[in-house]
Amino acid sequence: MFNNKKGFTFIELLILFTISTIILTLFGTIAVRTHDTIQYKQFTKQFHQDLLYLQQLAISEREHYFLQFERSKNRYHIRRGGNGISVLMRVYPEEWNVHPHTLKMPIEFSQKGNIKRPGTMRIQTKFHSFFITCPFGKGRCYDSA
Repeated sequence: MFNNKKGFTFIELLILFTISTIILTLFGTIAVRTHDTIQYKQFTKQFHQDLLYLQQLAISEREHYFLQFERSKNRYHIRRGGNGISVLMRVYPEEWNVHPHTLKMPIEFSQKGNIKRPGTMRIQTKFHSFFITCPFGKGRCYDSA
């Protein structure tokens, strides 16, 4: 009697599916966290460029320009003359919570390029919490985890 098996047993298939599910779950979670971090880094890079633009407008123009967050709509604007004409608008992800920790809104620069009301704001993403600090006497802001 010769027994010729051409396949896997049910137990072997269950073990294979269990291992595959565990590996896919681990890599899926890592990929989502990595996407969250990359998305934040891209946002901060754009935000820093927008702050430099706001600073340049404050130095070169005779009018006041402000950066104001609309947290209910997940976006921020650079506006001329307070609530005037929107010069620039950026949107950030809906699941983020932007909280002006000690940073007074709206963000405004003096004609010399210094931030008028320095402070820190917190950005809570899906998996991380980050801080952006705009120190007194500086024209730059810094981010930290």
